Amino acid sequence: MPVRIVATSMRRFAIALWVVAVALVVIGLVTNGPRAALLVPVPSLFTAWFAWVVLWRPRIELHEDALVIVDVRRTTRFAWRRVQDVRTKYGLEVVTDQGEQRVWIAPRSTARLAVVRPGGTVPVSVEGAADEVRAFVPAPVVHDGAPPATVTAAPIVHRVHGWAVTALVVLGIAASLAGARL
Repeated sequence: MPVRIVATSMRRFAIALWVVAVALVVIGLVTNGPRAALLVPVPSLFTAWFAWVVLWRPRIELHEDALVIVDVRRTTRFAWRRVQDVRTKYGLEVVTDQGEQRVWIAPRSTARLAVVRPGGTVPVSVEGAADEVRAFVPAPVVHDGAPPATVTAAPIVHRVHGWAVTALVVLGIAASLAGARL
């Protein structure tokens, strides 16, 4: 099982939004009665989906062979050979040979994070999370002499969360329309 780094305050906020989403359904049904049963859950569905996509799902996974960053828009898998450094000046940034990628769960250097291991969860600072990632980053390879005869690819794979973002937009519009009808 990979080591995961998550944002604890974002996850607490997601739980609070899920509680609010359930309360909104109850309040809406009590206030508007059964005639609004089709409209009342739509804003709550948007709120619950937003909480999952934006607050709960983003994380960093440290696998033996790769670093996986799950953000709102995409999941990016970096082979460890492509990762050069991790910076923490303005938040958590992964530096690769193709540039930097800021990490959604730590947009600032004071974000509260947690490292989730099979043995339990440990709270860490952004700097502590960066140290966890740096422990996996291999030392730079110095080539002395001719290049190797064969080269193994070290991919950076991006998988866009198009369906999640599209659903977020569609539910947001539907929630606005349902709220206007109520």
